[in-house]
Amino acid sequence: MHTFSNGGSRVYCLLSDLIHNSKTYASVTLHGVIFDSCPSRPRISSGVHVYMNLCNHPFFVKYFLAVCLFLWLSVVVILSRCAQYISSAWTATADFWSFMCNDPATCPHMYLYSVPDKLIPYQDVEQMIAVRRSQGVDVSAQCWDDSAHVSHLVAHRETYTTACLSFLEHCSHAA
Repeated sequence: MHTFSNGGSRVYCLLSDLIHNSKTYASVTLHGVIFDSCPSRPRISSGVHVYMNLCNHPFFVKYFLAVCLFLWLSVVVILSRCAQYISSAWTATADFWSFMCNDPATCPHMYLYSVPDKLIPYQDVEQMIAVRRSQGVDVSAQCWDDSAHVSHLVAHRETYTTACLSFLEHCSHAA
């Protein structure tokens, strides 16, 4: 499985939860996971930053909408935190970072990330690498010093391709 950014990581969480906790998908086996520019802790500032980079509105409209988005996300976070403490039915997949740290998948993992990524702090990725390694997961990583978010293949085609192919070969032998 190859995931991109936190959106891909969230899809991965749902699939991993199904594979490991559902009788219907118990026959599915993960042999390896590649995380490209992910995961990171969910942050309101990251959501606003993504919006600011994608928005094509005039300057004042863009910033007005960004402030509205920030306020809306703040209210959503506060309400979800209240619901988390009130409800005992809060599941592991609802808490993205916690699920990623305690993911039941023990197949090899590879993390592709960069220091200058403006959306995913490299420190979060390195923390996840350390957590998964401490749990005995076979983890490999490739960090670049100059590529942007989800742009490693474009900036480092040869290195990226070689890393992915080596990882796939490793996964096929580990299976």
